[in-house]
Amino acid sequence: MNPDVFLEQKEVPFLIPALTRWSQQVIIASDRQDVLNNSGIHQALLNQIKFENKAPLFVNSLVAELKKYSFSYKKADYHPLVNLLQHLCDRAESEIDEFPEEDLALFGKLLEEGKDKLKALASRHAVGRIESPKGTGIGTGVLIQPDLLLTCNHVVKSQVKEAWVRFNYKSGSLLLDKYLFELDLNLVSYSNNLDYALLIVKGKPQQLTKNPINATLYENQEIHLIHHPLGKPVEISGIGQIVQQGEDYIDHNLRTDNGSSGGPIFNRQWELIAIHQGHPGIGRNVESGTMGGIPIRAIWDKISPHLA
Repeated sequence: MNPDVFLEQKEVPFLIPALTRWSQQVIIASDRQDVLNNSGIHQALLNQIKFENKAPLFVNSLVAELKKYSFSYKKADYHPLVNLLQHLCDRAESEIDEFPEEDLALFGKLLEEGKDKLKALASRHAVGRIESPKGTGIGTGVLIQPDLLLTCNHVVKSQVKEAWVRFNYKSGSLLLDKYLFELDLNLVSYSNNLDYALLIVKGKPQQLTKNPINATLYENQEIHLIHHPLGKPVEISGIGQIVQQGEDYIDHNLRTDNGSSGGPIFNRQWELIAIHQGHPGIGRNVESGTMGGIPIRAIWDKISPHLA
């Protein structure tokens, strides 16, 4: 999954004609500007658009600006494409504008994908690579409070003296020290049996957080994993499934590797429901390639007192 791209190039040839048909109904420049203003698109982007142009030129300039927009974690619930599509769908529902059925279907599809990507990006911002004193990636963790990291106990218990967590390590990014924070290995809460650990993050990481939820899980439930396989830049998995679950475990079919342990597992609504652990426990009957995880519900009584 690549949530950084909100509008794939293959979708542009379909979106431009759909928006052109709409803009041919709204031909006055001030009316077009009002629509985009009312959608909540920021003024800096609107300033780049020639609203007075004929429909094809206007739409091409609009789509070009939408594609150029760079997502910001400071405005984690905002993307101009999502805002515009939501507003156009609302106008159609209110019968302010008329749209062909296929155009509305396209808007709805891109809108739902965009909302999903916003949630994925916000979730990714809370995930960090856990590093050894040598700077080697040894696992993954998720920030569940501004200074509290959840991971697997086996990731950190071998680091007798020191360990760090690095946030914002994405493909193409630099390893910047401002995103590297020391972990306090005097664990806030942990269990060898359930293989979880809560650690204080020293310093003040300016990251978003993900609140875990005490959810009932079920077989064939669709899930995502965010992790640092082999210590590499953060990855967001495609959709996988829980293949079986018990009181204190889940088994899933997501592809993982060394360094994935402690990575947060999310449901389709991007709610934190489990953490990836590794190979399934002894005695569980699973297919080859199936991996194990720790459901939040199994550790809820241990971690919930530490949640705001």
